[in-house]
Amino acid sequence: MITRVIFDMDGLLLDTEMIYFICYQRAAKKFGKEFTFELFESCVGMSPADSKRIIEHYFQGQVPIQELYQHTYNEFERYLQGGGEINFRPGAAEAVEYFVRRGMLVALASSNIRRWVDYMLEKKDVKKQFSVITTADDVSKTKPDPEVYLTTAARLQVQPGACLVFEDSIAGATAAITAGMRTCMVPQIKQPDTFVREHAFKIYSSLQDIYPDMDELLG
Repeated sequence: MITRVIFDMDGLLLDTEMIYFICYQRAAKKFGKEFTFELFESCVGMSPADSKRIIEHYFQGQVPIQELYQHTYNEFERYLQGGGEINFRPGAAEAVEYFVRRGMLVALASSNIRRWVDYMLEKKDVKKQFSVITTADDVSKTKPDPEVYLTTAARLQVQPGACLVFEDSIAGATAAITAGMRTCMVPQIKQPDTFVREHAFKIYSSLQDIYPDMDELLG
């Protein structure tokens, strides 16, 4: 029986993916290069190591990757400091509130850094809804490694099989499935791969669509 619900943040609860894309574009321009949407799309849902290899191959050594990442980081920092808007994905705030109202412990498991996670959750006035928040700062390996989900389950004091997870990325869904959790994918940019299609409990087009299946999701 499901007793805990865990959400991803970027691309699932918050509509941040295109903001990151713009930051990559601006960073690449500092080197006189274009960071295309096709390149961004190919990296979405990948592990940090795999996305780094994709970017390195694309630029063929013409862009120092660590400097590109640092400029991208700086661009996002400027966006936040400038009060840039961050919106909920459709149905996201309502889904979190729904499970909290049902008396369930709700957690967040993100590959993002703690400072950005805290800032964005506080900005959207939703941080208090989460009993546990696990970020990249809390683990040694990020998604698709299951560590972030296993750590979250341990903090929730429950076995992984008692957790229902909502994810938007292939890496995130893979991490949750591998952790042994009931996993639902809500893809935003990239559709699920074969592994996720075969092992995910459900695949939805929006968090607005989950309610007719609630008995099955929590059973």
